[in-house]
Amino acid sequence: MAQGCECLPREAGERQVRFAALIGADRTAILESYARSLEAWPSTVVAEPDARDQAMTSGAEILAEVLASAWGGDGRPMPVASPVQAESRLDPADLVRAAGAFFDVAVGFLGSYVTDDPDLLPCFIAAVQALNVSVSRRIREATFAYTGSLLERVDQAYIDERRRLARDLHDQLGESMSVALRQLELHEITSWQDPRTPAPRAARAKQALAEAMRRLRLVTSDLRHRSVQNLEKALLRYINDADADAEVRLRVSGDERWAPLPVIDEAFLIIREAIRNALAHGSPRLVVIGIALAPHDLLARVEDDGIGFAAGPARDPRTAGTGLVSMRERAAVLGGRLRIASTPGQGTVVELLVPLPGHRDE
Repeated sequence: MAQGCECLPREAGERQVRFAALIGADRTAILESYARSLEAWPSTVVAEPDARDQAMTSGAEILAEVLASAWGGDGRPMPVASPVQAESRLDPADLVRAAGAFFDVAVGFLGSYVTDDPDLLPCFIAAVQALNVSVSRRIREATFAYTGSLLERVDQAYIDERRRLARDLHDQLGESMSVALRQLELHEITSWQDPRTPAPRAARAKQALAEAMRRLRLVTSDLRHRSVQNLEKALLRYINDADADAEVRLRVSGDERWAPLPVIDEAFLIIREAIRNALAHGSPRLVVIGIALAPHDLLARVEDDGIGFAAGPARDPRTAGTGLVSMRERAAVLGGRLRIASTPGQGTVVELLVPLPGHRDE
């Protein structure tokens, strides 16, 4: 930092020491002020402890780098614990906003030193330059990490989807096809006795094949998914195609135009997966889907009166499989939250809350 202080070398060194000492003394206060600024606005930084910890760790490291710079590289930098940074859990919008919040807080403290001692102005300018370099570098690195993480998730989601389709084809079609084949084999064995006798086994084989075709249409409909233009119509179409034994009720309130089309499309995929899980694993008599759209948020609730499940990732396919992971990932991409509550014998509730642009603008 000595290069930034336009004064005699000895005077510059003394001012650097004073300036660095002020930063070190206020280190805790700066970080506490930064934490309060993060909590003042809704985002994944506040909602997710890991993301908040990452933001605070980054802030502490930036401050330590500025402090080390303030010593002028004279061998007296403050020791810093700098753990290996994990993949960024902040999306770019929250990342830039968090970095801006830290920059504002830090500059506020640095500026107060100049107010009390105008001779520190050259050191203040150099410190702000060091702060800008450190913040910019971390934004760039974290953005690359976040992008890489997203690419990995997309690749894993593609693999998981292929596995799910393979399971669905085996589970939903294999049984019906096996029944049809068995009935046809038995029909061949017994039909020679009296050709004029009605063939109940052939009829059962035909029924099994019809069921297999119905299930095949459900599986392949996922492959033909296109962007959803109307959430209510898309869900009604899916419910009708499912032809479930349970009664399924859907109620949508509010104006879908409040939600951007990408939000509608992703919300449909999340809600559809919740309905599919309820019908496939819950054995319900009734499934109630409620969706409320407001200018500031979209709230969806899928509730069934099925068998439910106990807490814990290994107790139920809905919590152990990739479906829930995909739902949570999609909700996170939208900046929303997914909540699942269930009790054995008392059904399951899945809630999705997604903030809409009006909410983010606030």
